[in-house]
Amino acid sequence: LNSLCRMTLEREMAAFDDARKAFEYDYLAQLLKTTHGNVAQAARIAQRNRTEFYKLLGRHNLDPAQFKQDIK
Repeated sequence: LNSLCRMTLEREMAAFDDARKAFEYDYLAQLLKTTHGNVAQAARIAQRNRTEFYKLLGRHNLDPAQFKQDIK
């Protein structure tokens, strides 16, 4: 790559840690949407125990209650 392409790529790409955090947030939010805020089910899908899953949610300031829906 020439230096101009390399500089453009560096500006457009997020740092690895930032990209990982964004992926984790999006992944957790999608799990909670899919399970309507059911943490036990979301943790099972993610193959994590509930304690670890709650820690992940806390790290990303995600509240499962925000994803609960009235299901009748």
